[in-house]
Amino acid sequence: MAGPLFAVVGDTDPNRQFDPLMLDPSTASKAAEELGAELAHRGARLLVYGGPYIEEHAVRGFVAGKPTEDRSILMWYSRDKEPPPFREESTHPKLFDRRAESGADWEVAFYRSVAHADGLILVGGGNATKIAGQVAVGARMPILALSQFGGAAARVWSSLSAGEDLPSRNDLNLMAQPWMDGSAAACADSLYAQLARRRAIEGAPSPALSALAAMLFLAALAIIPLAWGANSPDAWMLFLAPLLAGGAGSACRPIVDRVRGAQGVTQAVFATVVLGMVAGGLSGLLFVTAQLSGGPNATVADLAKYAQRSIPFVVAAGFVAGLTSDAVFGKLLGLDVVQTTGIAPSRKK
Repeated sequence: MAGPLFAVVGDTDPNRQFDPLMLDPSTASKAAEELGAELAHRGARLLVYGGPYIEEHAVRGFVAGKPTEDRSILMWYSRDKEPPPFREESTHPKLFDRRAESGADWEVAFYRSVAHADGLILVGGGNATKIAGQVAVGARMPILALSQFGGAAARVWSSLSAGEDLPSRNDLNLMAQPWMDGSAAACADSLYAQLARRRAIEGAPSPALSALAAMLFLAALAIIPLAWGANSPDAWMLFLAPLLAGGAGSACRPIVDRVRGAQGVTQAVFATVVLGMVAGGLSGLLFVTAQLSGGPNATVADLAKYAQRSIPFVVAAGFVAGLTSDAVFGKLLGLDVVQTTGIAPSRKK
């Protein structure tokens, strides 16, 4: 499996005017080189545009780190403004993968490439670096903006907020520390930690959590036919039928969304079915409870007759609940089940 793709953006040219001023450009170039080598050791990939910018130092270090995967340095640029080759392309051609976008505007290919990265490294740089940084911030992308060297990377760093953006307070402190031995490893740790945090936020619930939720709900639901229905098969079917129908409805939902052309949120299949089963089981439970509340003295024999008549209705109710489980849980989450105003005392007449 290919490693994460980290884009490197910036510039440390001592003859260029940066805002804020570039501090210690030679150490900044060394930092980019050491970061490249560290990422190569960890099996990551580099995304670069090309040209005599910070990328040449990162590429030099990355190649020196002896990556094991071919085509692990992706060059993304506009066809009409192809950047000059890196020096390492002549000695390690298998490591490079050139991808040219049609058109003459280098900005189109540049910003499009940043959006495809798994993380972004900023060192120095000017306006393009600042914009690329804000693209990454808006996309909640792992970011490493080395502010101690100045340039646009420092401006991006100052706009980051721990708790609101992906980097933590420790990550932000690390970006502002002076570069020293071990900084490259610490910065790589920060990028990978942010990547794991992003995947945890965006990822689907684990199968274990979904399985636990399903088992707990089934155990709670089983109490009803055991205690109320005297373990009657009819009582079991009355409550299990909408449960199964709800799972079927939730499994059909992605197909319905695709046919309608709707852009639904893709979830894990197992978690989706569990939610549908719970929604169907709840709907069936409410339906049966409402129907039987008019006859609180019904016997098990009466329950069997009721089940035979009502199974088609509870199956339909369960399927619809599973198909629209997002709406069902939205309604449930919007309910205020806690009485906060107190119970008014009755008035004597």
